[in-house]
Amino acid sequence: MIPMRIGFDASPLREYQSGVGHYAASLLGALSTEFPDREYLVLSHLPDYVPRAVNLIRTQKLAFPIKEIWMQAWVPRILAQYQPDLCHFTNSVAPLRVRVPYVVTVHDLSLIRHPEWHPWTRRIWMRRLIRPAILGARVVLCDSEATRADLSAWLPVPPSRLCVVPLGARKIFTKVCSQEQKEAVLQKYRLARPFFFYLGNIEPRKNLLLLLEAFGQSNLNQVELVLAGSRAWLWKDVMRSLGRLRIQSRVRLLDYVVEDDLPALMQAAQAFVYPSRMEGFGLPVLEAMTSGTAVVVARIEPLTSLVGDAGWIADVDDVDQWRIALEEASRDQEKRVVLAARGQERARQYTWEAAARATMRCYERALS
Repeated sequence: MIPMRIGFDASPLREYQSGVGHYAASLLGALSTEFPDREYLVLSHLPDYVPRAVNLIRTQKLAFPIKEIWMQAWVPRILAQYQPDLCHFTNSVAPLRVRVPYVVTVHDLSLIRHPEWHPWTRRIWMRRLIRPAILGARVVLCDSEATRADLSAWLPVPPSRLCVVPLGARKIFTKVCSQEQKEAVLQKYRLARPFFFYLGNIEPRKNLLLLLEAFGQSNLNQVELVLAGSRAWLWKDVMRSLGRLRIQSRVRLLDYVVEDDLPALMQAAQAFVYPSRMEGFGLPVLEAMTSGTAVVVARIEPLTSLVGDAGWIADVDDVDQWRIALEEASRDQEKRVVLAARGQERARQYTWEAAARATMRCYERALS
C-alpha cells in the first residue's frame, strides 16, 4: 500500500538547528520533491520554521511553548482531525496514544547507554518515552548499522521492523568556494592562521576535552583549533580546560555559525576534526568529506565505516594518537590532498534523494 497522506514530525526544526533538525528538514524536503504526488502533514510546535511547498500541509498557526506537552496532548488531536495514512516521528519519541500507524527514527541510543551525557530534563521525560515509541512503531528507522545493532541488543524488536537508512549531505556543501569567498568568511570570523575545524554541539559526548589535550600537547603552535556549534550541556568544562592547558590563544569558539558560512570554513580548514564518543551517523563528517576536506575522526562505528581509508582515525581515549594524527594532518599536505579526494568520492554515495527513496520504502513496508 502506497501512503498518500503522511504525517511528518518537524518539531526538530528551529532557528538554531543541530543534527536532528538538519535530518528532519533535509528529509522532508527530499520526500516532497521525490514524491510530489503525496501529501505531507507537517507537525510542528514551532510553525514559523515549517517550509512552504504545495504538498506540505501546515497543521497549526500558533507556536506551542512546551514541546513535550504538545507531542503528547496536541499531536493526537491533529492526527485524528487530518487522518494520515501513516505518521513519521523523527527523533526517537512518539505520543503514547496514537491511533494511526507510525514509524519512528532512532538516531542513536546515547540517552539509554550514557544518560550522564545529557541534561537532567531530557533524562526525565525523553528516556521514559523511547521504549514505548519503539515498541509501538510498525517500522523503526536507524541512521546506521551501529544504531541498529545497539537497538537490537536493547529491545526485542524483530529484524523485519528495523530499516537502516543512511543520511545525506546538505546541497550547500557541494558548492566550491572561490578564494575570495573563503577569505571574506575568514575575515568575518577573524581567522588569520591555518586551523582545524570542528562543527557540532559543545557537549560531553563529543569528547572535546580529549581533543583539547591532544591539541595542547602538539607542536602546532602556529595552528588554531576552531570549534563551531551551540554551547550545550556542560560546555563550560571546555572553557575551564582552555585555561588549565594554557591554549586560550590557540582555540576559537565561534558559537553557532550560519549555514551560508559553513562551506567556506570547511574548505579553508586544514582538516575537519571529530573526536565524538558516540554517533548515530556522523553527519558533520559526511559534510566535511563532501566539501573536499580531509577528516580526523574517532575510532567508533559508524564513523570508521563512513570514512574508511579516506581519513585519519584515532582511538577515543588515546591522547597521543590524536596528537600524532593532528600533527600529520597539518604537516603532510600531500597525504591531506589524497585523503580529501578519497573522502569526496566516498561521500557521493550518500544523498538525501537516496534517503528519501529508502524512507518511502520503509513507509510502504510499515503499511504492507
